[in-house]
Amino acid sequence: MTQQTKGRKPGATSGYLTVYVALTLTVMVSLCLVLIEGVRRHTIAFESECVMDIGMDSVLAEYHRVLLERYGLLMVDTSYGTDYPSYYNTEQHLSEYLERNLSYEDCGFLPFLYRDLLGMELQDVQVLKVSLATDGGGKVFQRRAVECMRSRLGLETVEKLLEWMETVDGYGLLEEDVEAQLDRVSEELQEYGASEKHIGEEVWGKTESLDPTEAIQAMRQEGILKWVVEDVSQLSETGVEPSQYISGRYARGEVNQGNYPQGEQLSPVDNILLLEYFLNYAGRYGKPMENSLLQYQVEYLLCGKAGDKDNLRHTANLLCGIREAANVIYLLGNEAKRSEVEAVAAVLAGVIAQPELQPLFETALILAWAYLESLYDVKTLLAGGRVELLKTEENWHYSLTNIWNAQTETAKGEGTGLSYEDYLRIFLYVQPSELSTMRFMDLVEMDIRRTPGNSCFRIDGCIDRLEAEALIRSGYGYSFTVRKEKQY
Repeated sequence: MTQQTKGRKPGATSGYLTVYVALTLTVMVSLCLVLIEGVRRHTIAFESECVMDIGMDSVLAEYHRVLLERYGLLMVDTSYGTDYPSYYNTEQHLSEYLERNLSYEDCGFLPFLYRDLLGMELQDVQVLKVSLATDGGGKVFQRRAVECMRSRLGLETVEKLLEWMETVDGYGLLEEDVEAQLDRVSEELQEYGASEKHIGEEVWGKTESLDPTEAIQAMRQEGILKWVVEDVSQLSETGVEPSQYISGRYARGEVNQGNYPQGEQLSPVDNILLLEYFLNYAGRYGKPMENSLLQYQVEYLLCGKAGDKDNLRHTANLLCGIREAANVIYLLGNEAKRSEVEAVAAVLAGVIAQPELQPLFETALILAWAYLESLYDVKTLLAGGRVELLKTEENWHYSLTNIWNAQTETAKGEGTGLSYEDYLRIFLYVQPSELSTMRFMDLVEMDIRRTPGNSCFRIDGCIDRLEAEALIRSGYGYSFTVRKEKQY
């Protein structure tokens, strides 16, 4: 036995070990408790994020089914079938989803197997921002509609429309008011006819056959629909009150407003996608939409009148206007027809012995001839036929002598060129997109309100994007504020 061993006291080694183990266990237990609490804290934070994410997805999953099925749009109706839309309803739905996902009531026998180590509960939830379909004068609706059509429309349609617009703008077909010129010429002829200039024993003002605009003016007074539709009695007489729908409420400032900033205006290509959306999801004359309130919906987009018949009448006048301008251009550029007009005008001026009126007669003949041809063009379009923007000798229909007969022939519904729908595309393209969008949203409200459970549907209660914040507390002293933003 060494001297060092001899000097130790009995039990000294055991005492050192006890102190070491005690100190070590204290550190290890403290470390474990810190780790457990850290895991608890991070688990609560992670579950708060997950529950909020699931809750937001659940809110967006409550999209309006009729709006999707009929118009291809994913949006949440914040009225949820009640009389009035409000994002407070959405808050309530989000709150229910969060509470349901934080609860263990649906776990069956599992609560008996373990203890709730998180103790989480919802304290508060708020919807901070919403994006409504009508925000920015319908910009949100436009964006959704463009996205709906982006994958469906090829570049061919875009290129065709832009090509047509080059012709329309180049010749000013939408700028000339030919009927106003016809009225002025007719008034001038009446002034001369009212003068005391006699042809033999007869006053010229009583000689009806000499005025080339007289029969045409009589046709205009009877209304355009009589001359461009085969059976006016078969036209839809449906009427609505536009003030009851979104365009009327928007004008009165009675719409819900979201609080997301709106982006830039649509690009030219996006504008074309938008009008194609309108044409795809709205009915028109000759192709009504099934179960729709108005039968001539695209015509409503253009004219905004209260009744189908009025909308068709105004659309027919638009068609007649663009065709008159195009037909005048053709007559002025066709030497043979221009010579024919000059010869007839010379005869008319010679009959009344006033050769200085020959230019006035020429203008009257050209305008009357162009108008009569335009009526036939419109009749052809409404019958399902096609008409070129700029005519040629081969597709010109009436002769000059027809302007003295107040009649139009039956259209065959054939030909080459642009269809009725193509001309509607041109009119929609030049119309402000905000106006067309607001009227289309009128149509959406009209037709969805006809479906079961949607009698109070309002498009200004539909959201496609929202931001919400939830306060979640734990029974273990932790609280987390989670903010999420979701959109379709």
